Formats: sequence, structure tokens, C-alpha cells
Amino acid sequence: MRGSAFRSIAIYWPLLLALAGVALGQGPAPASSHEQAAREYYHLLGGEKLAQTGAESMIGVIRANPELAPYEDVFRAWFKKVFVNSNLEPEMIKIYMAAFSEQELREMAAFYRSPVGQKALAKLPEVTKQGADVGIKIAQEHMGELQEMIAAAKKEREKKPSPNP
Repeated sequence: MRGSAFRSIAIYWPLLLALAGVALGQGPAPASSHEQAAREYYHLLGGEKLAQTGAESMIGVIRANPELAPYEDVFRAWFKKVFVNSNLEPEMIKIYMAAFSEQELREMAAFYRSPVGQKALAKLPEVTKQGADVGIKIAQEHMGELQEMIAAAKKEREKKPSPNP
């Protein structure tokens, strides 16, 4: 069971990081107006605050797992060690630049400066956490089915000869 608990973390952690746009630290001065727009967008979204929100969401997953809950302090220490001292912000800037034109980044930034955009920034971390909680609950409710399906597939695959000689 321990392996499956850690696999759960491995599945949700990248999702939370991506949804939160997580990155910490300050990057170099922007080299282009496109990069400047991406950096502005990143900071407008909350940068390191979103990283902390993502970490808290993951801690919720850890607390819900009896095997992992005793290690909450270890996960917190790991998060702080890895992400506080990492250089993710420049990587997020590259991702934004690849995904969006400078004009699109400026338009999105304008939206997030609006009252509705500000409300979205304030509410989305909690809404995202609630959605993740619902997903975890549904997955847990149907875990027996998944285990049965895996066991059946394993049996079936053990009957078939390996394609590699």
C-alpha cells in the first residue's frame, strides 16, 4: 500500500504545480518585451504564493493518507528545500512564452487586474483544492474496483507469452 500512497503523491504533485504555476525565486531582468509580459503575468498570478497554496493542497492529500500523515513534517521540509532554493520561475516564464503570444499574456494580465480577475485569483486556489478533494474522494471510493481490474489484467498478462524473446 505504501507504494500506491507515494504514487498518489507523484500523480497529484505535478498537477498542483502546473495548476498553481508554481515557481519561487527571482529571475534575471527580462530580455524581451515578450519575456517581460510573461514575467509580469507570472507575478500577477501570485508566483511564490501559489507555490505555498499548492504545497498546502498537497499537505491535505498527505494528511488524508494514514501511511503518509506521520511524515507531514518531512514533506514540508522537502518542499521548502527543493522549491525555495530552486530556479523554477525562469522555467515557468519559458512555458508561458511558448504557450502564449506577448499580446495574449498582456490580455490575460489585464483580465487578472480586473475585479473579476482579482476574484478569480482569490478563489481559484480554494476551488482547485476542493476539486482535487472531490477527485481524491471519488478515486478512494472506487479503489477496490481499480485493484480488481489491475489484478484481472495481471492474471491475463501472466497467461500470455512475453513478446520479448
